[in-house]
Amino acid sequence: MDFPSQFAQKPFRCRTVASGVWEKRVGVISLVCMALGLCSCGGSPRALPQEESEGPDLIGVEFAEFFGFSQGRDTLWLQNGEGVWTPWTFQSGAQLSGEEQDQGGLTMALPYAPKIATWSTTHVPHIQALNASERWVGTGYKSRVNISEGGGGGFPFNLGGDGGLDEEALVASGAHVLTSYPFGDPMQGVGERTGVKVMPLREYEEQHPLARAEYIKVLGWLLGQSSQAEATFNGIAQRYAAAKANGQRLAKSAGSPVVFTGSEQGGLWTAPTFDGLVARLVEDAGGQYLLDQKTEQSMGLRRVGSNIEMELEQFAVLAADADAWGKVVYAPDGWYQEDAKAALSWLNVEDKLLFHCNTAEVDYFGQAVLEPDVMLADLVALLHDHTAKDGRSETLNRPRYFHRTTSRP
Repeated sequence: MDFPSQFAQKPFRCRTVASGVWEKRVGVISLVCMALGLCSCGGSPRALPQEESEGPDLIGVEFAEFFGFSQGRDTLWLQNGEGVWTPWTFQSGAQLSGEEQDQGGLTMALPYAPKIATWSTTHVPHIQALNASERWVGTGYKSRVNISEGGGGGFPFNLGGDGGLDEEALVASGAHVLTSYPFGDPMQGVGERTGVKVMPLREYEEQHPLARAEYIKVLGWLLGQSSQAEATFNGIAQRYAAAKANGQRLAKSAGSPVVFTGSEQGGLWTAPTFDGLVARLVEDAGGQYLLDQKTEQSMGLRRVGSNIEMELEQFAVLAADADAWGKVVYAPDGWYQEDAKAALSWLNVEDKLLFHCNTAEVDYFGQAVLEPDVMLADLVALLHDHTAKDGRSETLNRPRYFHRTTSRP
């Protein structure tokens, strides 16, 4: 996501609010899609054949689209990118053969209390939130995740990183299942070569911020902690709802700032689509995302995956109507207004609200996935220039992920 720098004395332009002029400091928000850069896991098994319009009768999910549970919650169902559902179950050692044929398809069978390895770093916070480190035996990109104290014996095993999966380390870890992502199929053949089942999770494709956090229920099911996972998610959802209500209340009384997101890549401007996660966060915070379906169609903007590509000249025209712009950056030495202006030297941002998320300081692609409530509270405070009053302590009310971009000291 991309986010604001400093506020300027300029009225907000509200396109859908009748009294859409604010006498507040505002700016431009750039949100960079959280899912960018995430790979997917491969080696997903053949699944039970389904009619395109049919699927299993699922319970236990409120926001997520790509997983659910059977009645009784003895089976976890996961949907792949082709819309095919695969069931995962637990079986005793005497019954366990790994892959059970059923109705001409495949059921993935795991032992009870399986040991879990993670390849995607986005799954680590879910496990840590459930205090289940004793069952977490391996992780990819170990240097990039926060390992809780108390885990001795070299656990979790380091499974590799940019150079690929260390299959010997995966086998040595004793894992029964490896959670990963299906994009790009990086785990192709891993299950056959190692005997460790690969569980592809598509949380990075979910369009609602709470849907991504809801995958804690998948980890809770694997770890035998479904009740704790449910309680943890309910708390996140309740805090998100409170922050959203606050943002909507402020927008109703003062108007909605127009927000733009994205960054320059190869001479083009790339931004999340109007119907994606970033736009949802902006709207829920009481802002208004600059792009909409009408604008996309009338300007002939190109969709590339979950993003829009446009010429810089097109962006400049659109950005003139925005109040806020922000950016997700990796800046070990800090990110300042001077940096933001240099990045947009061809666009006047003097009258824009600038803010940012610095991934050198916060775990935006990991912990933030499980904290959409905190991200939303940050955005509400930024867009409406106030400190959120949501019952949290004074310390926690300070921005965690998104900060105003200030001048270099």
